[in-house]
Amino acid sequence: MDLSFFSKEIKLAPSERLLIIESLSIMLAAGIPILEAFDSIAEDAANKKAKRLAREISAEINKGKTLSQAMSGYHQIFDEVFLNIVKSGEESGNLDKVLSQAAEDLKANIDTVSNIRSALFYPILVIVVLIGVTFYMFAFSLPQIADVFLDLRIKLPAYSAFILNSSVFFSKNLNFFILGFAIFGLFIFWLFTVSKVRRFFFLILMKLPLINNLVNYIDFSRFSTTVSLLLKAGVPIIEVLDISKKVVISPKMRVDVGLVRNLLTEGSTIAEAMKKHPQSFPSLIRRLIAVGEETGGLDKSFDEISRYYEKKYMDIVKNFTVLLEPILLVLIAVVVGVVLISIIVPIYQGIAQFGPRPGL
Repeated sequence: MDLSFFSKEIKLAPSERLLIIESLSIMLAAGIPILEAFDSIAEDAANKKAKRLAREISAEINKGKTLSQAMSGYHQIFDEVFLNIVKSGEESGNLDKVLSQAAEDLKANIDTVSNIRSALFYPILVIVVLIGVTFYMFAFSLPQIADVFLDLRIKLPAYSAFILNSSVFFSKNLNFFILGFAIFGLFIFWLFTVSKVRRFFFLILMKLPLINNLVNYIDFSRFSTTVSLLLKAGVPIIEVLDISKKVVISPKMRVDVGLVRNLLTEGSTIAEAMKKHPQSFPSLIRRLIAVGEETGGLDKSFDEISRYYEKKYMDIVKNFTVLLEPILLVLIAVVVGVVLISIIVPIYQGIAQFGPRPGL
């Protein structure tokens, strides 16, 4: 039975993919045949999907396919960059080494994503708590208090009346609000499935200096990492650029990488070709690449560029979260303070209105 159709549905977490690549690299370096290596991976894997993946790839190799061919049916797990690395390793006879390099790169990516998630965790938690507390107050707590004040017919300050009446209206129409928010969320999700809308939204975001710098640094790092990995694997530079332009976010940089590729076919060096597109390839990148071309260490130059810009965009994320945390705390204090004042002031007015009068 051919399992290739069903295998495309397999999805693995990056950590599980890393475990497979690392295990395969170690066993191939030790001289273990590839079929035995996959049998061992299938036996040791704790995840059922990873077991299934190892067994299916082993079955495909047993039919006469190469490793890259067997993996090519699992695009959700093994991307084009990785498949080209594996293919080059097979052709050069250094499969264990290129797999080891790919594993190191994947591990670095996992660490980077983990650091970004850690940096964003607290601000996201604060935002979620703020939304949750605000929803609870307006849906359940404030309407009960509002009913008491409205029954007493106390003359409320304008801001207190607005907040309390808003909470009553929100509570009475809670189902409609929830339905409206759900429809609005689905509409926004649908909009972002339209390529023209995504492109328009991206162009607006790119006009913001912070977002523009962040996207550029991510693109520089991802592009350089991909080029470095493919060059180390022995992939020709023209093919490297064809593959690498697909990993960048910015449409302009994607076009410029293609233009650089065309100039290389005409006999230009990489640094000279990039010099004609300074917005996508800053001076730092061009100078390091020029040194790499002169010394024969182009892969090392791209690796240095990748590490440099990775640090740059991580610094932006960390600085942004450090700045965002006190802003969110102040926002919470303002929201809670406004709600409390809107309640406390009517209470004092009620005490003054219904309290004992002098002389009685």
